[in-house]
Amino acid sequence: MFSLLTFQDCFDPIVDSVTGRDFIPSMVYGRNIRGQDFGGMYCAILTVNSTVVSAGILRIFGQDRAELPLVATRVGSQGKGYFQLLFSCIEKLLSFLGVRSFVLPAAVEAMSIWTEKFGFQELTPDQLVSYRRTCWQMISFKGTSMLEKSVSRCRIIQQREAENDVPDE
Repeated sequence: MFSLLTFQDCFDPIVDSVTGRDFIPSMVYGRNIRGQDFGGMYCAILTVNSTVVSAGILRIFGQDRAELPLVATRVGSQGKGYFQLLFSCIEKLLSFLGVRSFVLPAAVEAMSIWTEKFGFQELTPDQLVSYRRTCWQMISFKGTSMLEKSVSRCRIIQQREAENDVPDE
């Protein structure tokens, strides 16, 4: 509930032209709306003192790709690094799961933040067509560009290796 409020505070409704319904609640709760498949979506949240300060909607398409179609940070919490922390956790989760890359739709005014601060690159039209063949549910919004970032491989330290690194007392 509180994550939905975070998105509604930060975005105007994203309205389906046929039904007139707002897509945001369906995306947050992973429900399908007439022709739009929002199944398999998860809402990652960062809370501070039991208050949701930042949220991101995430969907994983196997080990090839994941998407992050919508992110929001509450107005009073913006500029404090909360989304960077949430993003770092999402990236580590994807790495642990073996996901190779993730994509997101970026508005023109936010592109430089995604490319300069978070290391995303714009997809070419050919790449986007190719991705849509295997991830047809991937979300994009009118007026946005699709960006992609490779996910670093997760380094798992085995228990025995970790024990060998402990100095003798």
